[in-house]
Amino acid sequence: MTYRKNRSFFGTQIMYRIGLLLLTGALLAGCAAAPQPSIDVYMEPVAERFNAQIDQETGAATVVKKGVAVTIKPIDEIELFELTDDPKANPYLIVERNGAVEPIYTVFEIVVHNREHRRVVFDDTAVLMDANGVQYANLPSDYFDELYDNVNLGHRNPWGGVYPYAHTVYPAYYGYYQSYVDAEALAWGRIVIEDSIFESGKLFSGAKRSGFLIFDRLESDATDLRVVVPGVWIVHSDGKEDKLEFKVDFKQVLP
Repeated sequence: MTYRKNRSFFGTQIMYRIGLLLLTGALLAGCAAAPQPSIDVYMEPVAERFNAQIDQETGAATVVKKGVAVTIKPIDEIELFELTDDPKANPYLIVERNGAVEPIYTVFEIVVHNREHRRVVFDDTAVLMDANGVQYANLPSDYFDELYDNVNLGHRNPWGGVYPYAHTVYPAYYGYYQSYVDAEALAWGRIVIEDSIFESGKLFSGAKRSGFLIFDRLESDATDLRVVVPGVWIVHSDGKEDKLEFKVDFKQVLP
């Protein structure tokens, strides 16, 4: 399987992400508007496929196979914003000088529930596919560990040669900023990532595990999407394993 965003490309993405995180933790020059998060694009599950059970209130979709339930819920911009009291400490968003809020990633919450088996094990991998067959691997904890470990706290100018991507990718958003690295906000951002990201593990009967599946941000014209969770195993008392794969379809909708 070929991924558009694969772990083999993490090295080339590191400095780009660092630039975005620096901007997230920036202090603005002069007066700036209060952050104003809004939902520019939202996702809704497709109920007819894979026997998904839809929660109409939350937009979560649950698929049950052999006593194991996997629930996938899109996390919108407002929900991401509410994760932290201080927007500068939020690792998932960038706040512009005019108060507009821009997500850095496409984020889903996943819940794995072992309803009846002696033991269920799962890994932290998932795939996001669009209607054109383009695939994205989720960004694991190792990626963010490397990202934060490589931030240069002594650097004061993200527009210089050390961070070439930030200025060239988002010039319209960030041309008015005078920025520096906010070490405290960066530390809190790392804690938010560690507390929220989905990690592999095992579940005994009745137990659940939840967390975020984090993907590179999708374009707004990527309308039809599929989340695939391929790594869930039922472990029987005789040591035999049944491997399960879960799929949920979504539509990305412009309000």
